[in-house]
Amino acid sequence: MRDPFVPDALAERLRAKRRNIRPVEALAYEPAKPLFAELLDGRGHGTGQFVRLSQGMVERITRVVRGSE
Repeated sequence: MRDPFVPDALAERLRAKRRNIRPVEALAYEPAKPLFAELLDGRGHGTGQFVRLSQGMVERITRVVRGSE
């Protein structure tokens, strides 16, 4: 079946590409769990106050920590 909107060269490249097959379990949506962090004072001790971190902030912190190891 030939699609008039896809050039032959592009269609051939797309057919040649290997598909990224994933198990169904890996595609299941899992909502982000909120992460809470305790605020520290100037000496590094906990203050008893907690803030909720966004998923993006958790991912940035994780990247920085993994990059410094």
